[in-house]
Amino acid sequence: MSTIRAKADLSSLPTIRDYVLSTARQAGITGEVPPKLDLVLEEVLVNVASHAYGSGRGEVEVECMVQDNPDSGSRTFCLELRDWGTYFDPLEADTPDTTANIDERPIGGLGLLLVTTLTDHCSYTRQGDMNILTLCFNV
Repeated sequence: MSTIRAKADLSSLPTIRDYVLSTARQAGITGEVPPKLDLVLEEVLVNVASHAYGSGRGEVEVECMVQDNPDSGSRTFCLELRDWGTYFDPLEADTPDTTANIDERPIGGLGLLLVTTLTDHCSYTRQGDMNILTLCFNV
């Protein structure tokens, strides 16, 4: 469908967010998907901006795609996020123990739980020096 590429830092978040939400609107995505999409996108972009490149600078690329599923008559809106930072498969991370006392829990992990809970499908692959995270929402 279309792609945006920007600096992988927090200053790029509004631009990428506006692009993705506008693309979703143009594709006719409504209802409960846009708020989920917005939250998931912010979580992933903050993680890329904060961790992918260490103290260096890099870029992030976001591609929006709509997939029609003719067999079921349903549609899927997907984001493919790419960065060229440190290898990191967020789907391999341990699931946080949300039943543990808050004082006993390690810091982190809840954002990734949020991402996998709010999306209908997630996948990760590493191609050369590129991390590719695909996040899909049934619409």
